[in-house]
Amino acid sequence: MSTRRVVSVSRLVSYLKQSMENDPVLNGFLVEGEISNLRKPYTGHWYFSLKDSSSSISCVMFARANSRLQFAVNNGDKVIIRGSANVYPATGSLQVIVSDMKQSGLGELYIKFEQLKKKLSEEGLFDEAHKKPLPPYPFNIALVSGNDTAGRKDVLVTMADRWPCAQLTDYPCPVQGTDAPPKIIEALRKADQGGHDLIILARGGGSFEELWCFNDEALARFIYNMNTPVVTGIGHETDFTLCDYVADLRSNTPTGTVKDACPDISQVQKLLMYRRNRITAVTDNRLSMARQLVNRYAMHPVMRYPEKLYADQIMKLDHMRDKLMKADFISSRRNTYSEYVMRLNRSIRRISADTGNTLNQSSTRMSIAVTNRINQAKQMTRDAEASMTVSLEKKNLTAAHSLASKAALLDAYSPLKILSRGYSIVTEGSEVIRSVRQLHAGDHIEIRLADGRAEATVNETEITDGHTG
Repeated sequence: MSTRRVVSVSRLVSYLKQSMENDPVLNGFLVEGEISNLRKPYTGHWYFSLKDSSSSISCVMFARANSRLQFAVNNGDKVIIRGSANVYPATGSLQVIVSDMKQSGLGELYIKFEQLKKKLSEEGLFDEAHKKPLPPYPFNIALVSGNDTAGRKDVLVTMADRWPCAQLTDYPCPVQGTDAPPKIIEALRKADQGGHDLIILARGGGSFEELWCFNDEALARFIYNMNTPVVTGIGHETDFTLCDYVADLRSNTPTGTVKDACPDISQVQKLLMYRRNRITAVTDNRLSMARQLVNRYAMHPVMRYPEKLYADQIMKLDHMRDKLMKADFISSRRNTYSEYVMRLNRSIRRISADTGNTLNQSSTRMSIAVTNRINQAKQMTRDAEASMTVSLEKKNLTAAHSLASKAALLDAYSPLKILSRGYSIVTEGSEVIRSVRQLHAGDHIEIRLADGRAEATVNETEITDGHTG
């Protein structure tokens, strides 16, 4: 018998499992085949076999992965799966963990998509480092979408509700078909040159083939090189295109582009109100502190009696003068003494003047600083009020348009409109007459017309079956 070390079954299975998980060839591969033995238990996970004419392999697709599929899966369907090889430890059997599945008819397109995706990814076009930051408050937005499409309408409706203060400029273009990519590029070029804060590229849901124009390599490279931030909302949440990968932000739907790229105006208004109150409080506090500081400086003894700054020097000078007057050499040195006294007097005057100028300059600088702080705070408050006023006016204008539209609709369904076309309303007392069977000869009735009413007495009644009363 061989001298190799004996291992347990579980150790062998564990080794095989780790080897497969670490092998890049056995991870993320694509396989085409036919589904058989499909089971869908209550857990939501799918278990099935993928087979062709000569082989079969067990597969499992967990609930999180299969919930993203947009088509029904049944036995006999030909599909392309993306998966990774795995060993199930309990039985030691080989199986494929499926992460994605496409219908086989899309095989060539899907493979081409994966090849382009890998190529652009290796070139760094998907790197986060190249993503441009979005402006926090975009007021000038470009919309590149199909003309009169569901995706465009979703963007407009959401924008009017969430961020109505933004100016939206349309750049319509085809969003489906083989001739769409160059026209989308041209629309994006115009939008990129329009000086906008943000560009939204939107398209509603569709099949993989219908969204294929957004997997064009030239279009993806153009979006990567644009100067303006681009937000994409193409298809549904599970749809991914090359344009989504190169865009600065990918949203799950056209509606999501507005929610992801634009703030909520109601929240902005609350923030403006908070900041306005905060600025007012800070300004009042700083003004109060400045007033207290000015008052404290004004009450300082130096400000009230500035001569105290040089009082000691004056007394010292007087003392020195007295000593000189008593000295014996005063008479012989009178001129020298006089000159010395003059210099001392000039020094005293200069010290007094410099001290006064210093105090005046300090007071002036402090007054200018306080005034500048007050003016800055007032300007900030005026700017916030102006921005909030513009936003509220646009919101009120939108509400007025909505009210006018609803009033016109209400007027169109008004009963008076019906009366103006020749109809009338007949009543007996408070009861509306809807059938001739409610009336009898001699009854008093009231007839309501468009321009007034009339009273009448019933002479006879006649039902459509010929009976007369």
